[in-house]
Amino acid sequence: MARNSRTSETAYLNAVRSTRHHSEWRTHSASQKSAFGIDAMRMLPASSLRAFTKEISEFRHLAKKAQHQIDLLVARNIDMQEELTALLQKKAQDHHLACHDVLTGLPDCSLLLDRFRQAMFQSDRNHKRLALLSLDLDKFSCVNDTLGHAGGNKLLHAVAQRIKTAIRGADTACRYGGAKFVIMLAEIDSPTFATALAMEIGGGLSEPYQIDGHEIHLGVSLGISVYPSDGQNFDDLMSLADVAMHHNKGTGMRTSITALPHDEGRDAELPDPLSSDNSDSMHATGRSVPDEATKSQQQQHSQPEM
Repeated sequence: MARNSRTSETAYLNAVRSTRHHSEWRTHSASQKSAFGIDAMRMLPASSLRAFTKEISEFRHLAKKAQHQIDLLVARNIDMQEELTALLQKKAQDHHLACHDVLTGLPDCSLLLDRFRQAMFQSDRNHKRLALLSLDLDKFSCVNDTLGHAGGNKLLHAVAQRIKTAIRGADTACRYGGAKFVIMLAEIDSPTFATALAMEIGGGLSEPYQIDGHEIHLGVSLGISVYPSDGQNFDDLMSLADVAMHHNKGTGMRTSITALPHDEGRDAELPDPLSSDNSDSMHATGRSVPDEATKSQQQQHSQPEM
């Protein structure tokens, strides 16, 4: 019985010691984990700690340097985008100037010819017609003689603005040289439509202009040719339109220049040439008869011919 008692005591003591040892091991293990997670650098040897610290410092330096390079690249990218935008705008401006009249902003002859070719193919495909309208300002040299070339340029600009507001979006107006303009009327149903539109344009251009203290009434001569009945190419159509235009010379309103009273001329002056609404009176082409309203205006006009 005594032996069994001693054995039980021994087992109990061993169990207590084992429990105490296990508790101490768990405490030591937790301490090691804490030291490794928070104060791991303190456990490194001195040489390893210095190397690790140096690597961290170098990494931070490289990260800062990389960020600086990124900032430089972002700034350079913005500059390049601005330069590219400026170059594209300059290219667009150069292209526009290369194929447009500087004074009036209208397309030049080369652009008119290119659009005519496209419109001709479109007309063939859609079984439509197109027309060329030749337009000349009668005795325009008188304007230059009276108002100088600056005044003449203002008048040409004002004429171009009226033409642009009178034509359709598919049409093309061109300053062909001097005081001559050519208008391409695309996809028209009949020559009658072209004649009616030409009369409307001519009527709008015959409305008076007020430039540099003078009121100007322009005589306008018009001629029309229609594709494909009058010609199969631009040159033939242009020649026929010019013949019709010259045939109408002198049959419409006469060009006149009248000096306005000082106060009236000053009040009427605008920074840019005046623009007027279109009128529906004036003869148009060799394909139509002279408009009677225009003849009546000519007879009632009291100013001498310039």
